[in-house]
Amino acid sequence: MRVALFDFDHTLLQADSNQLWIDYLHGRGLIDSAALAKHAGFMQDYRAGTLDFMALDAFRGGVDAAIPASRIDACRADFTKNSLLAAVAPGAGQLLRGLRDQQVLTMVVSASRESLVRPVAEHLGIEQIIAADSRCPGGPEVPCFGAGKIDHVDFVLAGLGTSLDALDRSWFYSDSHNDLPLLERVTDPVAVDPDPVLTDVARRRGWPVISLAGARW
Repeated sequence: MRVALFDFDHTLLQADSNQLWIDYLHGRGLIDSAALAKHAGFMQDYRAGTLDFMALDAFRGGVDAAIPASRIDACRADFTKNSLLAAVAPGAGQLLRGLRDQQVLTMVVSASRESLVRPVAEHLGIEQIIAADSRCPGGPEVPCFGAGKIDHVDFVLAGLGTSLDALDRSWFYSDSHNDLPLLERVTDPVAVDPDPVLTDVARRRGWPVISLAGARW
């Protein structure tokens, strides 16, 4: 079996889906400026590699839970149509179609929540989704972030009768140095529009560096 794994934010998307959602809610008066600033602080920690992911995930869950039930579905539909899908990287569709034409299983593995990941994954025809709040009986207790992504991927692959180490070939496409643990476990790590730290690592190790935002590979 051959599997291509994809990070989500700043990889398949040209933006961070959570920031887009936070900005959308703030623009409609559904969260205040203090929440906007708190999320910005989490994002600063993420870029620095010092993120408390559990605190961030709890914050994001609280934001969603605080939206009136009478508005949440309409907000999500409007946001998906006008903000989220508009942020899909121009080169993502072509790359994914090429992989599927070669009978490569495609999977997104993201620290973002499924309500953000799923609409894009379905739009792009990605076959498997692993998100921050994906819950399966017997699944990993560790968050789907950093090294924890390995456990989540192996759990899903075990259900398919295989594992990362048993795959004939595996790719992981990511923009972030936070994803180095999983990048180091696949046969073909690919840096996509990478942050400065991952750019340096990729160049030193001879990993491919591509752009889906500019559709270059």
